[in-house]
Amino acid sequence: MQTSRRSLWLSRRARWSAAVVAVLVVAVLAGAFVYRLNQRPYAFDRLTRTGEAAFPGAVEGPGLRAFLDSGRAFVGYQAGPGATGRFHLRAVDVDKPGEPPIWTNSALTAVESFSFARGSVIVTGAPDTAGHRTITLLNANNGVPFIRFDVVAGDRWELVGKYFVRYRGADHKLVVTDVGTQKEIATLDQPGGAGSFWLTDNWSHQQVPTSPDGAALDEPLTVDPHLVRAVAGGGIEVISLSSGKPDDAAPAVAAPEDLVYPYEEQVFVAGSGPGYRIQARDRLKLDKVQWTWTSPDPQVRVRSLAACGERRVCAVEGHRVTALDIRTGEVAFRVDVDAPRTLLPVGERLMLRDADGAVLLDDAGQVVRRWPGRRAARLDDGSYLLLPVDVPAGPYTWLGVQADNGATRDLGALDVPVDTCTWSHTYLACAAAPGRFVFYRVRTPWYSGRL
Repeated sequence: MQTSRRSLWLSRRARWSAAVVAVLVVAVLAGAFVYRLNQRPYAFDRLTRTGEAAFPGAVEGPGLRAFLDSGRAFVGYQAGPGATGRFHLRAVDVDKPGEPPIWTNSALTAVESFSFARGSVIVTGAPDTAGHRTITLLNANNGVPFIRFDVVAGDRWELVGKYFVRYRGADHKLVVTDVGTQKEIATLDQPGGAGSFWLTDNWSHQQVPTSPDGAALDEPLTVDPHLVRAVAGGGIEVISLSSGKPDDAAPAVAAPEDLVYPYEEQVFVAGSGPGYRIQARDRLKLDKVQWTWTSPDPQVRVRSLAACGERRVCAVEGHRVTALDIRTGEVAFRVDVDAPRTLLPVGERLMLRDADGAVLLDDAGQVVRRWPGRRAARLDDGSYLLLPVDVPAGPYTWLGVQADNGATRDLGALDVPVDTCTWSHTYLACAAAPGRFVFYRVRTPWYSGRL
C-alpha cells in the first residue's frame, strides 16, 4: 500500500512538473515571437484620418506648423486681424484632436517659427530692425514659458537636451546655459567663428521623428551633452556641456578649412583638399589616431561626412559616396552617385537622394531600387516615406517603403503643404489651411506582414 501511494505521489509530482515545464516553454516561445515582431517594422496602412483641429480666425502667416510628440501634437498659427500680431500655440490630443486643447498659449507676439525638442517648445521671434530676436522656451506639458534668450544676427544657437549653446558673434564667445537652473555654465573664447564648433551626432537606429525643412529631409541629432570645438594652433577640444570643461584636447588636429565630424565616441577629421584623407580619433584620446584612410582619387574633395549606419561613416564627394567601417577604416563600399545628398540609414541599407531622386543601396553599395522625382523621410530602422521632390498644387501621393525588400505601398493622396507636416512611428500631422490641422494614422499599431 505504501508503495502504491508513493507511486501515485510521484506520478502527480511528475504531472505537475511536466505542466510547469510546458507553461514555461510556451511563455518563452511567445516572448521570443513577440520580441521578434518588435524588431521588425510596423506594416504600412493606408492613411487613415483620425480627425482635425480647427481654430476660426486664423490667418496665413509665418509659423504655421504641426509637430508631433507621441500622442500629442503642437500646432501654431497667426491670429486674425485686430489681434496685434498675436500667435497662438496649442497642444492637442492626436487621437481626439477635435476636443478642447490640452493647453493654449495666446500671449506670444511677433513669432517667426516654432519647433519641438525633447520636452520644450522652442519659439523663435521675428527680428526687429536691428536684427535682435527672442528665443523663448515653453514647457511642453503646460505651455508656460520658463526661459528667454536674446540673440542677434550673426549668432548661432542650438538646444542640446537641457543645454542652450550660443555663439555670440559680437564678441566671439561660446556660451553654455543650463535651461533648467538658468545658470550660465561656461563662456569660452571662440575666435574661429560660428562654424568652429560641432555638436556630437549620436545617431541611433531607434531614432524616429523627422520632418521636412525646405528641400531637405534630414535627421535631427540625438542628444549627447558634448561638443567639439576648434582651439588655437589647429587643436580641438571635447567639451562636456554639464561642466563646461574639456574632457580631452589635442593640438594640431584640424586646419580651419578641414571637416570635423564628431560621431558617438569618435571624432573624424577630413582634409579639405584634393586626394583628402580621413582620420579617426577616440574623443577621450584625441592625441592618438585610430586609423587613417586616404582617397585613391587625387582630384576629388570631400564635401561632407555623415553617419550612414550604426557602424559606418560616409564620405560624400561630388559624384561618389564612400562608406567606411568606424572601427577599422576599411571600405565597406565606394559607389558613383550623381550629386549625392541626404543620407538616411535604414537598417543595414542606405537611402540617399541623387540628382534624379531617391536611391536605395544595400549593405554592399549595390542599387536595390530607384524612385525618380522622389525624396525620402525616415520612419524607423526599416522603413521610410517617399515624397515628391517638387510638390504639385493639389493632392499628391505619399508612398511607404520597407527597406529590407524595397517594396512600396501607395498610402493615399493628400492636399497639404508638406513643409507644415511632421510624422512619427504611426502618425502624420499637417496644417491643411490657416487654423485647420489634420491628423492621420500612417501604419497599423502592430506588425502584420511584409508589403
